[in-house]
Amino acid sequence: MPKKEYDWSNGPAVLEPHSLAKHTILQKYVEQYVQILMRGGKVPQLGLVVVDGFAGGGEYVLKGESIIRPGSPIILIEGVRKAIDAINKPRKKPIVVDERYFFIERNAAAFKYLDDTLVKRFGDAFCQEKVHRIHGSFEEHVWRVVDQILSMPKPTPRPIFVLDQYGYSDVPVDMIRGILKRLPKAEVFLTLAVEHISAYASSLREALATLRSSLHVDVDTLTALVEGRKEIAELDEMQVHDRNQTMLYVQWLLHEAFAKHAGATCYTPFFITSTTSRRSYWFLHLANSARANDVVKELHWDIANHFRHHGRPGTKMLVLGFDPSKLSRDQLAFDFAFDDSARAQTVDALIDELPALLQEKYKDGVSLRSLYENLCNTTPGSKNMLGESLNTLCGVGELRKEGVKGEVREPTTKLHDTDIVRPAVQSRLFSIPELRKKR
Repeated sequence: MPKKEYDWSNGPAVLEPHSLAKHTILQKYVEQYVQILMRGGKVPQLGLVVVDGFAGGGEYVLKGESIIRPGSPIILIEGVRKAIDAINKPRKKPIVVDERYFFIERNAAAFKYLDDTLVKRFGDAFCQEKVHRIHGSFEEHVWRVVDQILSMPKPTPRPIFVLDQYGYSDVPVDMIRGILKRLPKAEVFLTLAVEHISAYASSLREALATLRSSLHVDVDTLTALVEGRKEIAELDEMQVHDRNQTMLYVQWLLHEAFAKHAGATCYTPFFITSTTSRRSYWFLHLANSARANDVVKELHWDIANHFRHHGRPGTKMLVLGFDPSKLSRDQLAFDFAFDDSARAQTVDALIDELPALLQEKYKDGVSLRSLYENLCNTTPGSKNMLGESLNTLCGVGELRKEGVKGEVREPTTKLHDTDIVRPAVQSRLFSIPELRKKR
């Protein structure tokens, strides 16, 4: 099983273009994250810790180019500092942000390059005060880092873990669960080279065996995920091993393993597709905050290039349920690229599915915020898209809305987070085609 590590021994490593997508997400996210935590300048002091568990050398060049680009350690520091500057620029009394960074790298050449790069970019004084540079593996040092975070002055700083591993087996599920258990306010960005699993597995059962060993998930746990899954058994019996079919189930298995056993209440299980190898990298965000989930999801829509979702557009994005005996390439060739077409599909699917969902689970009403919290793991749509769909349904009388204190809300006004939406007394049962015409 190939497992490529990058080479900083003779200068910046050469990376593929999909790394730009990851880095753009990380940079924009930390900028927004810090400003959200500061609540527009209302928080006088903030503690923040960023842990990059596979830091690399700090600089790289894209394949086929010679321009030196900043790697994740540089991007993370600059993102935090840009957010601090943006908040403090109009203020007479600046907000104090106690920022700390842990950069872990096991490769000696990459670690040396990173050390030199950090000092060159930010100066020795900043690095001595703010940056912990650790030579070794993330697995070897993770619990020591967690202990250091917990020993920092209260309140415990908000931690972000960036785990852009080289393959798919260095960060097992139980390690993520341990981090989130000890640091409930932590957020984790994790990459897994998942398509390598399906590319080198001759069957779904072999892919399952690979997942068991590489993710350190016990046999009973993963077996339970596929117990009774008729589709998986039939595909193996038919010896149908189309790459797309295997990939679909590998993605579903990974999602189920992390969703059920990583200990996070919210997650975004989307993918980055390399434009050169055409292989997918799972880019997972795990957190215990629906708001954080929504920020990351909006960024996926904002940075559509490279990102893919291999499931459905509505409220059942990773539900399996097709008949393997009738498989066709059309059934498996999902083309959800976070573009305008995918956005329209998502809003239309939400419009189609929400009336029955509210009738079944929320007859007495639910706020937009609560509904998103309950649906964030089952839809690729953002909270804004959910609100847009609910508003459309209110506009045609399928649903009705009111303020949190019972205030009358006009059907066409934008939903607030606290507005209550409930099924109309008499549903008009508009069809999707009719509603599409009205939008």
